[in-house]
Amino acid sequence: MLILSSGLSIYAQSNDTQKLDSLKISGYCDLYSAHDFLNPNSLSANLFVSSNQLNQVAINLAYFNIGFYKNNFSFQFTPALGTFMQANYHAEKKGTRWIFESYAGWSLHGKKLKQIDVGVFSSPYTQENPISAQQIMYSRSLSAEYVPYYLSGIRNTFQLKKNLKFTAYLVNGWQHLPSLSYLPALGTCLSWTKKSSTLNWSSYLGNEKTKNNPTATWRYFNEVNVERQFKKIKFQSCAYYGFQVVDKSLKHWWQMNAIASYSFNSKWSMNGRVEYIRDRDDIQIQQYIDANGFHFIGTSLGLKYRPNNAISIGTELKSMHNRNGLNNLLGFIFIQTNF
Repeated sequence: MLILSSGLSIYAQSNDTQKLDSLKISGYCDLYSAHDFLNPNSLSANLFVSSNQLNQVAINLAYFNIGFYKNNFSFQFTPALGTFMQANYHAEKKGTRWIFESYAGWSLHGKKLKQIDVGVFSSPYTQENPISAQQIMYSRSLSAEYVPYYLSGIRNTFQLKKNLKFTAYLVNGWQHLPSLSYLPALGTCLSWTKKSSTLNWSSYLGNEKTKNNPTATWRYFNEVNVERQFKKIKFQSCAYYGFQVVDKSLKHWWQMNAIASYSFNSKWSMNGRVEYIRDRDDIQIQQYIDANGFHFIGTSLGLKYRPNNAISIGTELKSMHNRNGLNNLLGFIFIQTNF
């Protein structure tokens, strides 16, 4: 199946970010319109939480960030709204679905331990995050949509060597805001950087048993992503494997993808993505399935124009297909501002 995405993006960053002593204020807005040409009456791309509303103009993600810094203490507070927040936070209590990030941090002078953060913060899983202006492509890969975008708990950052960083997480389960309904879980991320290369290895271990899901117990997730910048080419790739114990039997899912961007010059670039995801036991995805669970192949192709560091304009072609009814042809137009 083929999905066509034609898009226009504008990404502006102001140099007038307000700083009042130890206070920094910034914001972001991603406005988009999308249409499914093969399913013209469809109102949503229901496999996704990012830019998933069709046949309307909508805000995908808009936030206002307040950062406070004093000596070794910092505090980040980021309320947000948009269709991404509605879809990704639908399981949270209504009064808390606007919390994109909110955490306090302490910078330390230890030999290895450098930072402790407590609250709600972004996750380390895959190379993609919800802020599409920071990504090679406007749309998210399906793999990124089915891992946590946010975590809540404690994050400890260690600088092991000059190019090697380790982050340990004690969190409130698999993407949950603070609550007593979920058991504590562990996460890790080991990050290596050298010149134009980055390699990340992350993991998750937790018990997913709740009142609403009493048969699910231990979940283990392991993910690796890599990024390399050449002269004109930027390359990213991600692969992960997860298993879930359900009724004392082992269920699993996995995926792999690759994303690349080629810069013709300082203003024009072309980008593309190919992805595959397999969820044989319907742990993450319960739509478009058969006796062998869910499987999916997707490709994307895009073009971006950046006249300066403040503006980005782009178009994207995206293909998605499986043998069980997943067949779309989508087009996006989007405008992004960051101030």
